[in-house]
Order: sequence, then structure tokens, then C-alpha cells
Amino acid sequence: MPIIDYINPYAYLMCTRRSLYERGWLRSYHPGIPVISVGNLTMGGTGKSPMVLLIANYIIQKHSKRVAIISRGYKRRTSGFLLVNNGKEILASVEESGDEARMFAELLPNAIVIVDEDRYNGAEKAKELGADVIVLDDGFQHLRLKRDLNILIVDGASSPVLPFGRSREPAKAARAAHIIVRSDGKDTSDTGDIVSNTINPILRSKASSLMSLDGVVSVLLTDLQGKRILALSSIANPERFTNMLRKLGADVIEKNLGDHAEYSDGIIQNVFNDAKISGAEMIVTTMKDAVKSRQYFEKATTVIPIYILIHSLEFLRCEDGFYKSIDSIL
Repeated sequence: MPIIDYINPYAYLMCTRRSLYERGWLRSYHPGIPVISVGNLTMGGTGKSPMVLLIANYIIQKHSKRVAIISRGYKRRTSGFLLVNNGKEILASVEESGDEARMFAELLPNAIVIVDEDRYNGAEKAKELGADVIVLDDGFQHLRLKRDLNILIVDGASSPVLPFGRSREPAKAARAAHIIVRSDGKDTSDTGDIVSNTINPILRSKASSLMSLDGVVSVLLTDLQGKRILALSSIANPERFTNMLRKLGADVIEKNLGDHAEYSDGIIQNVFNDAKISGAEMIVTTMKDAVKSRQYFEKATTVIPIYILIHSLEFLRCEDGFYKSIDSIL
């Protein structure tokens, strides 16, 4: 643990809070159906959303169970409980649900998708809607809801706790995890007090397909070779996105709007202007950005093609142990 955390009041508060839950002095509740939590210790992108999608899709395909994904709905324009997808149709706009929940709803149309700051209330509603399993997005610090499988994602060296660094709580909190996933493909880790009896998979993000903004047309990834690309994103870790494009042979011009940025007609016009000035042959964006920007791109008139880069997670270690852990709670 970084030395500064020993004198950081916020770090002490987070340690105390977790201890109170572990000792039972603050109560946790279980909804009565299996709960899998995916989270991290640091602010920013470590690959939580792809992991949620991977787990939910595996449970649907392998176990034929009805999955509910519960998210906070970061930067949405609503509050409280909101049913984004009932497993049959999308019921909320991206402005109402937030970009991550809308992405889950589009990529997993058979899953129930809920946003609720109170994860336990969201879990109770999911059970009422017929969910067999809950996958909790960004749930490591939401201790009021008990979980059967606690998955922690890390992608690099530990950092001091807020406000002195990027961590939400000290690294020793990792001892609460059943599985600690290294998401940057590296076979080393410096996360402090990680216990040795956890499963420790290593994964990396891998580009899997390129499709048109409306999701109808697929394009070969090899078509990016040698192309001048404007890479448009508003995600926490844009370097991971642009590096994937460069590995595919693209000449990348970066256009990062900042994490969870909102789109508008003016921003899209600015994107087109930048693409024209830089000589970009196409615009490539992320799925999380596509769900927010699609409505503005569709109104614009331009000849430059726009594509979404879809990526997946590839296991480099402990794939069998990871899936057996999920199987064991189902």
C-alpha cells in the first residue's frame, strides 16, 4: 500500500467501511439468486464492460439462464430504478440510461438491463422480472448487495487512494475478490496485498470485427491496413482503443472527447471538420460511443464512412478456472 494511504482520511474511511460490512456491523443483503460482481479498485477503464458482456453472454449461451445486468447508469439524466431492457425490447433512451447500460441492451438484447444507484433494489426488481442470475457492473465497492462471485479487474500498478491517486480504496481490499483478472495482457502485477488463493486470469483486448454505424454491414479488419483513420472516443482508456487500430495497420489520428462525454450536432460537425482537415479516409469509434453519437451522425450529411470497432477479451491464462468458478455458483 502506498505510504500516503496511511495518512489519507478517505483511505481510512474506505477501510473502515469494508471492515464494518465484513464483521456484519453493516448489513448486506442477498436477493436469493446468484450474483456475480465485476469491479475494480481504480477510477477509469480497466475493461469492466467487456467482462460484463463476456460473463452474461456465457451464462446465456452455456446455461440458458435469464441474465439481468445491473449498472449505476453513470451520467444518465434520470435517477432511481430504470428498466432499460426487459429482455425483449429496449425501453429507455441513451440519455435516460447512460451509455454503458444502452450498450449492454443493444449487444445483449435477451438480457434484462437495469440501472439503479441502489444495487440491492435493482437486484430485487430483477428477480421480480424473472432473472435467474445477476451480473453487477462496477460492483466491487457496493457492499450492501451480497455476491456469490466477486471479480476484480486490474490493469497495472497500484495507485494511492483518492484524492492523491486513482484508487477508490486501498489495494488490500483485493483480498475480498474470488477472481483477480489482469486485463492488459501482462504477466506481472503490482496490486499490493493480493492473496494467493484467488484465481488470476490474464486477458487482453482483441479487435474482433468492424461494422457500420447501423450495425448492418460488416467490414474486414484487414480493410484498415494503411488507411488514415480518425479514432473517435469518449472512454476512460482511449489508448487501448487507438493501439488496437494501430496494430491493425491503421494510420491513426486521435480524437478523444473525454470520459463519458455527451455528443451534440456541434461536436459531430467538429469531428467531420477534423477528419477533413487531417485527410482521414474513415472515422472509427467504439460501441460505447456509437450508442450516444448515432443519432447525430445520422442527421449529418457526409461522404466519409463511419464504423464501429468491436473488440472481445482473449484469455492468456486460467480460462478454464474462470469459467468453472461461474459454473460452480449456477
